[in-house]
Formats: sequence, structure tokens, C-alpha cells
Amino acid sequence: MAKTSGAERFVFAARELGIDVDAVVYPEGTRTAAQAAAAIGCELSQICKSLLVMGPDGPVLALTAGHNRVDLEALGALVGGEVRMADASEALASTGYAIGGTPPFGHPTAIPTLIDTALLEHEVIYGAGGTPDRCFSIGPQQLLEVTGAEPAGFTC
Repeated sequence: MAKTSGAERFVFAARELGIDVDAVVYPEGTRTAAQAAAAIGCELSQICKSLLVMGPDGPVLALTAGHNRVDLEALGALVGGEVRMADASEALASTGYAIGGTPPFGHPTAIPTLIDTALLEHEVIYGAGGTPDRCFSIGPQQLLEVTGAEPAGFTC
């Protein structure tokens, strides 16, 4: 059986959720939110970073607007204990994707998810499409529906 790429797995997962993903490939890569915004031609605040933290009860996904940083203390207060950023191997094991290409959904198992309220201020936001050189667009309300994310204030 051939191994599927992160991009292929993400498109399949999106289809399973009823989302028609039109991921765009950026040959120069979009490893940072600023690079993604420049490649797409959007505001930095429209970039949805999928950041995995390890909390007292396991992994938590923090969907964060590109211009914001995760406040680990605030996030810890929301999840009931100390949190830290996941390392590359933890992120891959939990989400099935490498850091820089982690999409906001389509992981092997459900991950509790919080979403930065700044992302909800836009009509369209952009997330990673399974690899660091792919992005896709989605409406924030649809993203809320498919992820079950809880809007919260955890950024600085």
C-alpha cells in the first residue's frame, strides 16, 4: 500500500467532512504566518496557525491568528493546568502532520481545540493544507463547525 502525503490525507479528511478544499501550492513555502500572508496576499490576521500544546490531559490544538502569539499561561488557565508547546515528534504523533503543515482538522483522533477570537472577525481565513507549502481557505463559521473549536482568549 502506497503511503499518502500529508496533502492527500488532508484533502481526503476534508472531503469526509463535506468540505471541498481547494489547496493552493506555494513553491517558495509558507512555513511562517508572514510568509503565508505574503504568498496569499491577505492580512496576517487571516492566517490560521494550528499550534499544538501539551496540557495536563494531553494535546490541545490552539488555532491562532497569524498576528498573535499563544499566551501559554492564559491557555493553561483555560485547560486546567500547565501547558507547553509540543515538540516536532509530539505534534506529528498527535496530528499526523509535520509542524508548519498542520491543518486545523483532519487528524487521526479528535483533539480538543480552541480558536483565537481574532480569526472570527474575518469572512475568510487561511490554514495549512497538510504540508508547509499548501494553504486553503475556509470561512471561520465552517471551521468552528468542523473542528468543534471553542472560541477563547489565549493570545498576546
